[in-house]
Amino acid sequence: MFFELNSFSLNGVEAIILSIEAHISNGLPSFTIVGLPDKAINESRLRVKAAIINSGYNFPIKKIIINLCPADIKKEGALYDLPIAIAILCVSGQIKIKEKDKCCFIGELSLDGNLNPVRGIISMVEEASRIKKKYFFMPYSNAEQASLIKNIKIIPCNSLKDTIKLCLNSENLSRKTFLIKKTIIDNKSNDLDFCDIRGQLRAKRAIEIAASGMHNLMLIGPPGAGKTMLSKRIISILPKLSLDESIEVTKIYSLYKKNNSNLIKQRPFRNPHHTITRINLVGGGNIPRPGEISLAHRGVLFLDEFSLFPKTLIEDLRQPLENKDIIISRNNISYKFPCSFMLVVATNPCICGYLGDERKKCTCRIGEIRKYWNGISGPIMDRIDMKVNVPRLEDDDFINSNFTESSKIIIKRVEESREIQKERYENSNIKYNAEVSPRIIYDWIDKNNELKKIIPEIIKKYNLSARAIVSLIKVARTVADMEKSGDIKLSYFMEALQYRINTGIENIVNN
Repeated sequence: MFFELNSFSLNGVEAIILSIEAHISNGLPSFTIVGLPDKAINESRLRVKAAIINSGYNFPIKKIIINLCPADIKKEGALYDLPIAIAILCVSGQIKIKEKDKCCFIGELSLDGNLNPVRGIISMVEEASRIKKKYFFMPYSNAEQASLIKNIKIIPCNSLKDTIKLCLNSENLSRKTFLIKKTIIDNKSNDLDFCDIRGQLRAKRAIEIAASGMHNLMLIGPPGAGKTMLSKRIISILPKLSLDESIEVTKIYSLYKKNNSNLIKQRPFRNPHHTITRINLVGGGNIPRPGEISLAHRGVLFLDEFSLFPKTLIEDLRQPLENKDIIISRNNISYKFPCSFMLVVATNPCICGYLGDERKKCTCRIGEIRKYWNGISGPIMDRIDMKVNVPRLEDDDFINSNFTESSKIIIKRVEESREIQKERYENSNIKYNAEVSPRIIYDWIDKNNELKKIIPEIIKKYNLSARAIVSLIKVARTVADMEKSGDIKLSYFMEALQYRINTGIENIVNN
């Protein structure tokens, strides 16, 4: 006898539909699972048998074969317990599912038949909705998060017995309504405000531009100048995620927490230490998982003390910064993780930290400074849109409040700039100026006679690459949006240029 029902497997953050095929026949009693299962799936034989018996049903003493199809994809985890148990009960004739072809199942079983949550539920439900499935049976603790996806009925179940009861009568199936909670990322941004920062007006202006267009930013300055304070407060001026972005981010985080029932509304802020491993930064492992760069998707990846990160890790950022995703290959299978993030790095200008400081003399030799900066390759520096000096504060900055704006005021301007970008890129996949393709950049240049005239001079004078020019135009476009200008004026382009070349480091490194 043969029976088949549907479940899902994960490939990166994307889901793949699986067929759980059950075959039962006379012969020496056995229970075999095939289709590249891992150890956790093979152990499900014991969990499924105990759950079926403890739920009041008979486990068939026959030859049972379960095939996870397609058989050439590696499957891992205990999420197939529920569909395997249902398939065995159906193929042995103990139950009959109404509308089998419209249903799909996922869940880990306890020995007593209760259902435990699984990871990656949003990706699975999203795929089920895409292929027009009608019902999705899953553990109750996963249902609230899964209900974010529309056009499919989420059937929360507490146990195997509960699932079977619902399966037997499709008229009792109804979509459960959940109250979606908000913000599961604890980035402590409520305590961080730009009004805490005295002085540093140029750095604040650069940060506001970077936040408005999601541009990559480098802060350079001596110890104690405020680089880290400034960087950590960037999250306080970033608007909340849109619904589509929230689902994107929640999909990534759901791969880590099984019973996470919340919708992430606040942008991630990831701040890994420089001792982080390569796998934890970019993702990977025997069964690849997203790293910090993917966990920072649609948010900020802050690398403090950038020069202390190993050169191999810094170079690993090249492709993600350019393509906004990372592909990890294992056993002839490619796993794709999104990583469209705003990179913010902070570093000292030299080993001692006081190069260019007006009150404390730098003790580093020229060769040491060059070696220090040569640890950060040209291609990486080329991908950083804005580089800003953060000088030591003046003595009276601690006494006088100067001009200090709160994050609530700054975020309003950032939101206005992003609304302009949203309208401009409404019919495309682009969300921010930082994501604009070179084709659009060339079109902007062709329509602007001032830029057409000055760009060749700038390239010749500062020896800039084509990528650097594209980056300059993107930043200038963001400045124009902040000033509510339809055109990129020459003054906006020159301001963007100042953030690109006016750090004082280039003269020492290149001469």
